[in-house]
Amino acid sequence: MKRTFPVDALLILTALTLSCGSEPVDSETQTQHLGALADTESRVMTSSITGRTYQISVALPRGYEEADTPYPVLFAVDANMQFGTVVEAVRSLGWFSEIPELLVVGIGYPVGRGWNAAGPRAVDLTPTDDQALLDELANDHPEWPVLEGSGGAPGFLRFIREELIPVIERDYKAASEGRGLYGHSFGGLFSAYALLKGERTFQRFIVGSPSLWWSNRVIFEYEAGYASAHDSLPARVFLSVGLLEEEVGEESLDPFAMVSNLRDLTDVLDSRAYKDLTLQSHVFEGETHLSVIPATISKELRFIYAQ
Repeated sequence: MKRTFPVDALLILTALTLSCGSEPVDSETQTQHLGALADTESRVMTSSITGRTYQISVALPRGYEEADTPYPVLFAVDANMQFGTVVEAVRSLGWFSEIPELLVVGIGYPVGRGWNAAGPRAVDLTPTDDQALLDELANDHPEWPVLEGSGGAPGFLRFIREELIPVIERDYKAASEGRGLYGHSFGGLFSAYALLKGERTFQRFIVGSPSLWWSNRVIFEYEAGYASAHDSLPARVFLSVGLLEEEVGEESLDPFAMVSNLRDLTDVLDSRAYKDLTLQSHVFEGETHLSVIPATISKELRFIYAQ
């Protein structure tokens, strides 16, 4: 297993966003229209698996109409907040051939800006139902929004694998191999979950500032279970966090232990010596949980799509 761990510094503390509801839209009445970004399309899908409604945004690569070969696909969760940043990074790096031209699929919710998506994302991106933890977070951080549930990651992963991917591969010039997954914060937790539970749905993973503290570090239990049954983990994985997400040596300042947990997961994966795993971990100095996002996207894209 290849691994580098340049400790420049760590990322930033996670910001949970506000929630609001939306009326479900029947998946049979999907509409397609131009998105806010150039050369993007958007549609609404209602999942029969999760029962939730999603806003699916697709950014087309340069030369898409003339191309006669499929493009690698990067799926990005938290699209309400980060789709534009991911797309423009992909396009800029692709323009100068630092990464291949990609089809980017953003998975969000028809609720507007990211500030409104906290409710459904907390459900879809967390692997276990932990109401006690939600109550504890509400008590300790009354300034945060109310998170209405959790534990939907298994169903959300099934939605992507069984419902969304077939639509993307039917309607777009999308390659069925080498799929990438981008996630940050709760999305990073989901990306780590998909690495261990996704049954090769994805082969490239961006695990940005993952909420590994969730449910008593349950992701470490999943990794131990995977290791007991496998000696191979075929994937390119980039783990990252910002130094300012945790004041190292001052545990009381950060009960989430963002940096320490990421280092622990990196060490565990490294110690397994999984065959076919290429891993890099990076700590960004001087970055917070949100300011680190552009740096994370740029560095991680260049790693997981190394040519």
